[in-house]
Amino acid sequence: MNNRAFIFIDGGNFYFKLKGLSSILDKKYSLSEFNFREFSEWLIKPNNLSEIRYYLGAVKREKNNEKSEKLYADQQKFIGKLQQQNINIILGQIIKHPDKTYHEKGVDVRLAVEMIRFAREDKYDIAYLISSDTDLVAAVEEVKAFNKKVFYVGVSKGQSFGLSKIASDVRLLRAEEIEQFLPKSLI
Repeated sequence: MNNRAFIFIDGGNFYFKLKGLSSILDKKYSLSEFNFREFSEWLIKPNNLSEIRYYLGAVKREKNNEKSEKLYADQQKFIGKLQQQNINIILGQIIKHPDKTYHEKGVDVRLAVEMIRFAREDKYDIAYLISSDTDLVAAVEEVKAFNKKVFYVGVSKGQSFGLSKIASDVRLLRAEEIEQFLPKSLI
């Protein structure tokens, strides 16, 4: 019998890991061109894919700010592409600090809470956690207390040793594995 699998993607974290994984991904690469549905189905084989949840900070529009308008428009386009692939989007916030830098808030917490809640509700047998954020170690421990497996999916450069140590299994992606989910014109 195949297990029911949920995929939890920490969007910002995964994006930066992908960009660091391959020179192809550094050249004219747009995350909206990545086929998350096919990637997810490939990743969980031979298990049954129940759901993909993608967590990201919502870009806010700022009046009289062209950069914010472009970022907002790009994110809306990206969200539309994810929705076309039947991926659930869960939004956190992006806040601007006094030093003019932007940071996601609430994304990891929402991911952790939902990963635990769905384990408690017996919605999956295996959680595939695509994030290298060590802050999620406590959530993984809690999910495992419900007799669920958690597979940590990351890349070797920037691997979370905390998640690697606590996860039921570890999968470190290679560039050639990721490239098959990009349009052939980019490769």
